[in-house]
Amino acid sequence: MSDAAASAGLVAAVTTRLGDFSLDVSLQVAPGETLAVLGPNGSGKTTLLQTIAGQLAPSRGSVHVDGRELSDAEPGRALRHIPPEDRRVGLLGQQPMLFPHLSALDNVAFGPRARGAGVQASRETARRWLERVGSPELAARRPAALSGGQQQRVALARTLAARPEVLLLDEPFAALDVETAAAMRALLTDRPWPTPIPILLVTHDPLDAIVLADRAAILHDGRIVQRGTTAEVLGHPATGFVAALAGVNLVIGSVDDDGVVVSSMSGAEAAPALRGAGTPPAPGTPASAVFSPGSVHVTPAGPGESAASANRWIGTVAVLQPVPGGVRIGIAEYPRLAVDVPSAAAVALDLATDARLMFTVPASEVSVRARS
Repeated sequence: MSDAAASAGLVAAVTTRLGDFSLDVSLQVAPGETLAVLGPNGSGKTTLLQTIAGQLAPSRGSVHVDGRELSDAEPGRALRHIPPEDRRVGLLGQQPMLFPHLSALDNVAFGPRARGAGVQASRETARRWLERVGSPELAARRPAALSGGQQQRVALARTLAARPEVLLLDEPFAALDVETAAAMRALLTDRPWPTPIPILLVTHDPLDAIVLADRAAILHDGRIVQRGTTAEVLGHPATGFVAALAGVNLVIGSVDDDGVVVSSMSGAEAAPALRGAGTPPAPGTPASAVFSPGSVHVTPAGPGESAASANRWIGTVAVLQPVPGGVRIGIAEYPRLAVDVPSAAAVALDLATDARLMFTVPASEVSVRARS
């Protein structure tokens, strides 16, 4: 690795083995940038954070932060591994993990004290950080007297008061209610710290990536399967797994002579033909089409009516599921597709299983791209 690469914030290229599981990841996060790593339980997200934080040593590879080598494991050489307490890596998880016997002020002052600052200087630093997270009034309270959101704000202040060179966020909103989580997202969007630092956000919630991240990476079975800007990754997933994570429909196929994506699958994998906005890829090109479940217009299908055009299909209701603000329709002929209709529309349609419906999605709502 070049000196320039190693100095550019967080740089990690590691293989970490835990029993039968192997994490094999390479990533880089620049100062001031937030990278969201999304994936299901068991994909390796926690292992990745523990490796960067120093709680786990990599089996192979290295971790650098601002040019400083934190771990280096290469065959034939002794492992070089800086312990967590000497890494200047801040980690904020789902649980605040505050010291119950200390006030909020002294919890935040713990980091500066551990780095050798005096009591008064540490408390002054703590007061400044409590102000930066919008919670100076909490200084004298102990954790038991704080709400979950207040505890998480104090935990963030404590993490930042230790002046980390990189900030790791491990699903920090998972244990919060919707309103409190939104307030914490807003706080992190404001980035209440004076010096830009790289941020690695691990989450299973696409909303976290959309609100907070500049780029996103999808981790699956210990490997990054897609990466790019957040808009690219979540707006046009490369695989069905990522599409399900992003909450969109994905059709994989090839472009026909009319510029329509025709599914390459059959049977339960089949999908309707789809045309997108703009100039399509050349005929014969492998391509994918993506559209939101909420972008589909639904009407009753008349007797003998057919759907003989792209972006329009007839299907049978197989299952109905509640979703926020409406109902999700599962289609018997296309089980991999989901269609969401608002509650009022669902009532007007008199939805029921085995009903025959016409589905139409505007080309302007369909994103089509060539596949490599």
